Amino acid sequence: MLREFFSWWFGQLADLLPSFLRGTAPTAQDATVIAPVGPIGHGIEAVAVGQRRNGKETPLGHFALGPAGVAELPRAAGRLIVLRLGQADVLGKTVSLPLAAERELQQVLSFEMDRETPFRADELYWSHDVAAVDRPNERLSVRLRLLPKASLAPLLSALGQIGIVPDRVEIADGPDAGACLPLFAENGSTRRAAGRFVVPAAAACCAALAIAAVLVPFLRQSTALAALDRQVASGRAAAAEAAGLRREIDQLSRQADLIQSERAKVGQPLEILAAVTRVVPDDSYLTELELLQRKLTLSGRSAAAARLIGAFAANGEFRNPAFAAPVTRIEALRQEIFTIAAEVGP
Repeated sequence: MLREFFSWWFGQLADLLPSFLRGTAPTAQDATVIAPVGPIGHGIEAVAVGQRRNGKETPLGHFALGPAGVAELPRAAGRLIVLRLGQADVLGKTVSLPLAAERELQQVLSFEMDRETPFRADELYWSHDVAAVDRPNERLSVRLRLLPKASLAPLLSALGQIGIVPDRVEIADGPDAGACLPLFAENGSTRRAAGRFVVPAAAACCAALAIAAVLVPFLRQSTALAALDRQVASGRAAAAEAAGLRREIDQLSRQADLIQSERAKVGQPLEILAAVTRVVPDDSYLTELELLQRKLTLSGRSAAAARLIGAFAANGEFRNPAFAAPVTRIEALRQEIFTIAAEVGP
């Protein structure tokens, strides 16, 4: 229990240090590494497990995901657990945003996720990095890494049955090699449950850790508060721009709804024309078609015009069909000239 607490505590202290002082990349931290054998989208039958320590990884073997195989997976108490996936399992995309979004990039990306991808933000594990900043043109290029939760759910469920809850996903190859996707949203409850067992040990060790606990965290907190004060002072313009964008989106949505409503009132011409084509038999043809406020007038020739009234009445898309003018028969052509009026249903 004490070893788990010390591992957790010093990990928290290390996270407070600037990145250039940590000296260890995320993919070089000590961890239990679990890699699916094969693409995750085609069903996973086995996983490869290794132990990474001091930047060196030792393979432990392959384990089946069946009930017997999963039970044999090694578990190291207190050690970071990561899933290693290939680039083929993770979606990558570079998006361009206004430079003003840099201050609230996480929130902006979450809001824009369903426009930039086929998924909502809550359907994904995702992370991002700023790829380039074009200040003259006020544009920001951001690299997104996306992993649908549904594709990873079977593997997480199989591991969870024996109490293995991964902390994050590491990308093994491709242009995003070395990048990580956090899984904290999925295992927050597990972390809180584990925290209850750490509290008694933490109370016993507080005196010994007081000096280290006070110095680095409070210096880091003071620096962070000063940076936040500067961001708040300069963030009003970005907030006003975001509010303007929201108003513009609302206005465009109302205009789109109005256009759709007006189209519904007068009917969709192509749909109505397709319905008329299905009703009119092969021995009849139209010479004129007029649609005005869902009032349809048809003129043409037919071998038996009277049959058209029944055909239109039987079709659920037209109502009250009737001849709008007397039917004229041309004996030489054995055809009848007709004019039919009907109402188009909503």
